[in-house]
Amino acid sequence: MVTEKHFWKCSYFWIKYFNFELVHNDEDNYELWLAHRKKNELVIFNYDIKSSQEIRFTKDKIKEHKQDVTELLSFEPKKVTFYFITDHKFTDEQLNETGKTNYVIKVIRNEQALERILPNLFVKTLFKQDNNKHTLSYYKKRVLNNNPIEKHMLRFAPVTYTLIIINVIIWLSMILFFNHFTQLSLLDAGGLVHFNVIHGEWYRLITSIFLHYNFEHILMNMLSLFIFGKIVESIIGHWRMLVIYLFAGIFANFASLSFNITTVSAGASGAIFGLIGALFAFMYISKRFNKKLIGQLLIVLAILIGLSLFMSNINVYAHVGGLIGGFLICLLGHYFTFDKNKFWVVLVIVLMLFVAAQIRIFTIKEDNIYNTIITNEMKQGNYKEAQTMVKQTIKKNYADDETYYLNGLITATLNSRAEGIADWERGLRYYPHSGILNYELAIANRALDDKDKARKYARKALKADPHNHDYLNLTKELKD
Repeated sequence: MVTEKHFWKCSYFWIKYFNFELVHNDEDNYELWLAHRKKNELVIFNYDIKSSQEIRFTKDKIKEHKQDVTELLSFEPKKVTFYFITDHKFTDEQLNETGKTNYVIKVIRNEQALERILPNLFVKTLFKQDNNKHTLSYYKKRVLNNNPIEKHMLRFAPVTYTLIIINVIIWLSMILFFNHFTQLSLLDAGGLVHFNVIHGEWYRLITSIFLHYNFEHILMNMLSLFIFGKIVESIIGHWRMLVIYLFAGIFANFASLSFNITTVSAGASGAIFGLIGALFAFMYISKRFNKKLIGQLLIVLAILIGLSLFMSNINVYAHVGGLIGGFLICLLGHYFTFDKNKFWVVLVIVLMLFVAAQIRIFTIKEDNIYNTIITNEMKQGNYKEAQTMVKQTIKKNYADDETYYLNGLITATLNSRAEGIADWERGLRYYPHSGILNYELAIANRALDDKDKARKYARKALKADPHNHDYLNLTKELKD
């Protein structure tokens, strides 16, 4: 036996899992029209029908007022499916009809018939599990809800959920593997670094989107992704949402690389700001500036920005880049279908921004992030960690003369000055024209009272950088 609760529960499931939306309901709320705009499909749920004559009347009413129905839906339905949920006994008639619009009639009198209309095992399982969870009023309230944000939040969003799960799994894995988070651990895990990317590690444009600094960082981003991901996925569909997310994330990372050369960047916030940009693009394209929706989005956005001010490692460049990237990719997708001239204009803008970013990334002064991290560890007194970092840097072939200079300082601190000098001399074999290594060896030999060697290294240092005041003063001092 079926009840009114089944009527509302079915309508709820069609909205939540099949991307339908309520477009019409009668005065008694016993007839609901649900539309799927992308499929040009209309589903009508009717409760407590009593005869075949009523079924024919309901079907004929739709056929006779087809023009009015089309205007209401903003599309001409290719398929209209009627689900008559009733416990009345009457003779069923074959009323299905094919043509320009297909009409399908299904009379449902028991729970077995209800399960048969569900299209896949996943939804059937959820439908059974949901049997005693909620009341009739719960389903009715959500089906009739007109709040634009809540309507989108109601819908099932598998891509959003999957992205959140992936981020959380990676976060937990990093806790188990690294024990604590540092710039070095994020760098090793695939964080975004200008130095590494220009040396060919382009995979960091993707991997960095799934890494986070700490619990507050991932909590903030996953809450934001849950809200904006579900809204965008509800509006545009599952795979399109994923494309926007990844495109905006990469676009955000190019913006970050164009200005940030001294730190490791990580996090999903650039991609999430891309989803926000996509929402504003949807409103611009549709010309539907729902004041309530815009107000709610701006409030949520203001809260997120406000909370982010209290967090460290916030990358403003990535946020702005992601917002622009999400907006532009949506315009590209829309204009590709509806306006080719505007499509080419937007495509040229995207390409110009991309080229400008590449020029900026590859011409900006390169900063060896490994040396920066080693220096920071030394300032904090973590000489053992700094020494480990030096070995990794040399092993990866990312060492330069400054790396060997720092290595000598670490060795002199942990072991002896003689071993530190040996490290500087070893570095000088790879970088014979290094100003900093020659200068340090000049200082060391002066301390050992070997003036001839000190003068030789001082002259080489000055030759490498004739305008360096330290090199000039040391050379003059040794001459005197």
